[in-house]
Amino acid sequence: MEGPTAAFAVALRKLRADAGGPPYRSMARRSFYGHTTLAEAASGQRFPGWEVTRAYVTACGGDLAEWERRWRETAELLNRSGKGDGDKNGERSPPRRRSSTFSSSPASVDPRRARTLHELMGMLDELRRRAGLSLRQLVDRSRSETGPADAPALARTTMSEFLQGARPPRVRDVLRIVELCGGTPSDLRRWEAACWRLVPVSEGDGPVPAVRPVGVETAMRAGEGESSGPRGGPTARRILLGARLRGLREAGGFSIEDAGRFIRCSASKVVRIELGRVGVKVRDVADLLTLYGVTDPAARASLLRLADEANRPDWWQWYGDTLRRGFEVYLGLEEAASVVRTYELPFVPELMQTEDYARAVVRLGAPGASEDEVERRVRFRMMRQERFVAREAPMLWAVLDEAVVRRPLGGRGVLRAQIRRLIEMAELAHVSLQIVPFKAGWHSAAGGPFTILRFAEPDLSDVVYLGRLTGAHFVDKRAEVDVYTKAMNDLSVTAVSLERSVRYLVDLLKEI
Repeated sequence: MEGPTAAFAVALRKLRADAGGPPYRSMARRSFYGHTTLAEAASGQRFPGWEVTRAYVTACGGDLAEWERRWRETAELLNRSGKGDGDKNGERSPPRRRSSTFSSSPASVDPRRARTLHELMGMLDELRRRAGLSLRQLVDRSRSETGPADAPALARTTMSEFLQGARPPRVRDVLRIVELCGGTPSDLRRWEAACWRLVPVSEGDGPVPAVRPVGVETAMRAGEGESSGPRGGPTARRILLGARLRGLREAGGFSIEDAGRFIRCSASKVVRIELGRVGVKVRDVADLLTLYGVTDPAARASLLRLADEANRPDWWQWYGDTLRRGFEVYLGLEEAASVVRTYELPFVPELMQTEDYARAVVRLGAPGASEDEVERRVRFRMMRQERFVAREAPMLWAVLDEAVVRRPLGGRGVLRAQIRRLIEMAELAHVSLQIVPFKAGWHSAAGGPFTILRFAEPDLSDVVYLGRLTGAHFVDKRAEVDVYTKAMNDLSVTAVSLERSVRYLVDLLKEI
């Protein structure tokens, strides 16, 4: 009787046959994996990892959500049996076959809890043990299994040294180990974020920003009462600092020119500082506080600390080359917002997209982008989503035009998986999702998509973001913001209710 691995391989071969039997070399050109690796996945010799399976299914146009479920069921079945499928003579499979699955999900080892590099390496070693892999097996698999083009082959001595804390690891080595232990794309994103927070940047980790991203750590502290600023990263702190400096200047009766002369800069720079568009040196803030008559030590210390936090780099600097002009400002505001209300017309909101849907959108918007660049942009979107599924996530209220969920971007399988994601997110307490049906006709927001950001910090007023092909545009004047707020409120009335929207998506899933 065939075992789980053989049955899984048969299903893969049937999927390829249903897709017209594309050559493995042709399939390989659509993924990071070689044709030999894809052929082995369907040979039944050993159970393939999820990344290889996903590449195979994508190349054949299969339903990724369905195949991920099937892959996990097979992996769990193999783990419960505690052995491989066995060969034709009924003998036990070699230990290496067993190592292709993991005895406990990598997600159960959460790197976000690590506070030091030593703790992170301990978690990585625990992940290896749960996967049932020795150091030698990891080395062998890193050499035999084809990964992304720049995937490193691991050295046993080096790996042993950094797992024991004798030397710092390279980020790419850590991610390779997680992948070899059966890590999913979500696991890899969590480990990557933890690495940039704790691992010293080294050569070989790719293009390194001038300053290592620390926005993740800053955001964590912001929720623990150690920061004097609002929730979010440096961009929000710059805006808050500028608003407070402007209030102090106006209360003291000083002009913009007075402030500029005192800190030896132009009046236009003072305007940009007060709008939060540029950073400001801590010593210049101290001088301005002296000019404005702020002498209380506690008040000065609070604002100086805010200035220091505002000058730290944002975590997304690593992805700066992939961002639209002006979009980094929006990211800072999004990170600080307590409520995000968005209306989308062409695509599903980026904060709710699946990986494959996001990949299709990126390729549509950047047809000349390389596969590496596409993957970096997709990974960046997935990292943005982490905050909106966290314990203290902000409220996300999305209104979608019916055309968004009917447009088969990426194919039928990708659309079905995306609709499932929308249904799942709509079940979250902090997420509201509404659909504007075709029969609603012309409505107040038919002019195009927009997003309203609201902040818990009273010194930060609501901001409207309008995404455009050539860059970002922001509306923050009270009268104009009110126009968009009314349009969003009217749109929420026009759209079907939250419950009916979910039922509509469930029915649509059956239909397609």
